[in-house]
Amino acid sequence: MDLGLAGAAVCILGGSKGLGRVAALEFAREGARVAVAARSRAALEETGRDLAAAGAAEVIAVPCDAANPRSIAELFARLEARWGILHTLVNMVGPTEPSPGATFLDVPDEAWQYYWDLGVMSAVRASRAAVPLMRRAGWGRIVNVSSISARIGMPFEAPYMAAKAALAALSKNMAFALAPENILVNTLTPGVYHTEALRHYMEATGASARHDPEDPVAIYRWMVEEQGARCAGRLGRIARPEEIAPLILFLGSPRASYLVGANIAADGGTDFSIP
Repeated sequence: MDLGLAGAAVCILGGSKGLGRVAALEFAREGARVAVAARSRAALEETGRDLAAAGAAEVIAVPCDAANPRSIAELFARLEARWGILHTLVNMVGPTEPSPGATFLDVPDEAWQYYWDLGVMSAVRASRAAVPLMRRAGWGRIVNVSSISARIGMPFEAPYMAAKAALAALSKNMAFALAPENILVNTLTPGVYHTEALRHYMEATGASARHDPEDPVAIYRWMVEEQGARCAGRLGRIARPEEIAPLILFLGSPRASYLVGANIAADGGTDFSIP
């Protein structure tokens, strides 16, 4: 299927690693112009080279601290100067470490504020800056990547869960406001998939000595048997980023022309795992 993305201008906030990087490569293979923004310069440089090799029409790799308003403003000033338009924005920036604190009661105010700025206000500021560029382009797509943890309780994740739930609610409001301008906003809610944060958590708790932190089946078993997780799905494994990224690609394309305010769950059948 031709998704109509050849030459489209795409920005992925949080696009240098993990799911964001895989999604950026999907857009590159479609011949889009791809901007990736993240904190790590080294990861950005590597991703930029891979995007060019994958067929991106143009690549912009911008160091950006998404929790910093000035950094977001500088990113979009650069995009405006270079392209003048934007078609697709993917908001999926997130922490590389698990949420601090053992329980809700142990999380300090500073952590709550950090996760709010990183997980919610980054999307607010980026989307606000993107809309004028999308108006010039004639159409726009905003994909906000939430998490199944926003719907189902998980241990040690209170600030992250709250931010992802707020992001999904924000998407609804944005979708209603922007749809008449053909700027369509949707949410993607992945289930558990392999991330650096998950691997770090397994290593920090010693779980990686008992379960291979690179094996989707082993991670699933650890979550169910040792964490009591209810969000592990029905497939007997967690997801690979490559299984989630094509949905971001579609939602960010002009082919997703009648999806507005939707929340697409790619969670491996989580509902079947809940008593």
